[in-house]
Amino acid sequence: MTETPTPVRGRRGRDRRIAAAIADAPISHRPRIPDLSPLTELLTEAGALQDLAARFARATDARHAGLRHVSYAALPHGAKTYLCAALVRASHERVVWIARDAEIADRVTEELQAWMGDPESVVSLEPRTSLAYERSELVRDESAARVAALARWRAGAARILVTSVQALFQHTLPPDALPEVPLRIGRGQRLAQGSVLRSLIELGYEAVPEVGGRGEFARRGGIVDLFPAGQPLPVRVEWFGDEIDSLRAFDPADQRGVGPIEETLLLPASEFIIPADDTAGRLRAGLGRLAGRLTESLQADLARLELGQVGDAAEIWSGLLAPASGLDHLGDAIWLVDEPADVDDVAQTLWAQADERRTELERGGLLPKGWPDAYPTPRGWKRRRLEARTLGVTWESEAEGAPPGGNPFGWHEPLLSAGAITDLARTISRWRREDTRVVLASDQSARLSELLADADMMAAPVMALTDVPPPGGLALLARSLNSGFA
Repeated sequence: MTETPTPVRGRRGRDRRIAAAIADAPISHRPRIPDLSPLTELLTEAGALQDLAARFARATDARHAGLRHVSYAALPHGAKTYLCAALVRASHERVVWIARDAEIADRVTEELQAWMGDPESVVSLEPRTSLAYERSELVRDESAARVAALARWRAGAARILVTSVQALFQHTLPPDALPEVPLRIGRGQRLAQGSVLRSLIELGYEAVPEVGGRGEFARRGGIVDLFPAGQPLPVRVEWFGDEIDSLRAFDPADQRGVGPIEETLLLPASEFIIPADDTAGRLRAGLGRLAGRLTESLQADLARLELGQVGDAAEIWSGLLAPASGLDHLGDAIWLVDEPADVDDVAQTLWAQADERRTELERGGLLPKGWPDAYPTPRGWKRRRLEARTLGVTWESEAEGAPPGGNPFGWHEPLLSAGAITDLARTISRWRREDTRVVLASDQSARLSELLADADMMAAPVMALTDVPPPGGLALLARSLNSGFA
C-alpha cells in the first residue's frame, strides 16, 4: 500500500530545484512532508509511553543507572518512528536516532518530520562519502552540510538528530568550534565588507573567481558572492558604503538571481578548518613522537596544510584536523538504536575496513605505526553506549531484555489481502466496523479516494491531519510512508 521514497541526497542540482520551487510557490503549496502530529499526541497519552518517559527521566540519576537501557522487539518499521516522535513529546527530551546506513536514515528523517509535524524539529547528519584513510579531494558540500546539521543540533531547535553509524563515527569539529550565535548578515545592517571577508577566511571559506559550491566566496567591488553552509543556494551581498544594501539568492549554474532574502547566517565552511597561525607547529605538536617519522607524502601534506590547502589529505589527517566525532555532539540526549544487531555489524565492518586500510598503508611505508584512529575505538563506543540512555528497537520477534510480547504497545504489520487493490476497500470497511481508526498514506491517494468513493467511503486526500480520526473514522494522506502498522 505504501511506497519506499527515493533517498534524499544533498546535491547541487537538487538544491537548486528545491530552492527555486520554494521561492516560486505560494505559501499554501509549500509543504512536502505530511503532518501526522495529531496522531503523535494521541500516543503520548498512552500509559506505556508515559511509563517509558518516566523511566528515562529517573535514569538521569546515577543511583538509577540500571534503568538506562530499554529494549523493544516485534516493532513494525513504521511504528518505530511513531514511537520516537511520541517519546520526544512525552519526555520533553531530545533523541538521537542511530540507523544502520544513510539510506535508512533518509527515510527515517522524512517519517519523523511527518510525525513531529515540523520539518525543522528533525535534523539529519549525513556521512562523508570518503572512507577511512582514503586519499580523495574533500567534497565541500558534504562537509558543509555536516557542519550545518551539527550547528542546528547544538542550537537546540531540532528535537531529533538522525544519523547513520558511519556519519556518527567520522571525525568532525569539536562542539566548541561551532559558534553559539552564527555571524548574521542582514539587509540594512551596518557591517564593513572587510570585516565580512575576514570572517569568511577565518571560517574556512575559499576565495574563488566564481562561486559554485558551499564554502566558497568571490568579491567584485562592492559585491560579495558567498555560499554558506546549510543553505540551498548561494547569496549575493551588495554594499552601499558600510551598509548592506541587498541580499539575493542566485543559481550557481548561470549566476542569475533567484529572489531577494532578508538575511543569511555564516557557519564554518568545513569540518577541516586550518588556523592561519603556525599550522605545521600545531599539527607536529599533536603528533608527538610521530612528527619525527613522517613519510614523504605526509611531509608534503603538512607543507600544503601550512598554506591552508587540505587537498586530498582530509581523511588521512582527520584525527588531528577534526579531533572530535559525532558522538561528542550528542550531549545527554536519549539514543534510539534502530536494529541494534545491524548497527553493531556495521560498526564492526567500519573498524575492520579502517584497520585493513591502515595496515596496508603502514606496510607500504605511507603511514607510520601509531597514526591517529579514523573512528572511535570499540572500547570507546561501548563505554558511550553504556553511559547513555538507550532504547533499542527491532522488528525481530525477540530481543534480549524485551518485555513479554516484545513491546507494550501490541503493534503489528497490517493484515491486507494479497489480491487486487480493489479488495482494499472491503478490508478498510471491516476495520471501520471494528471501530479502528484508519489512516491511509499513499502517493496514489487520488486513485484510492476514487476506489473508496465507489465503496461509499468519502475521503479526500490531505497533506495534514487537523484532528485524530474518531474510532471507525478514516483519513487519507497524499503522501506515502515507508511502511504501515496496526
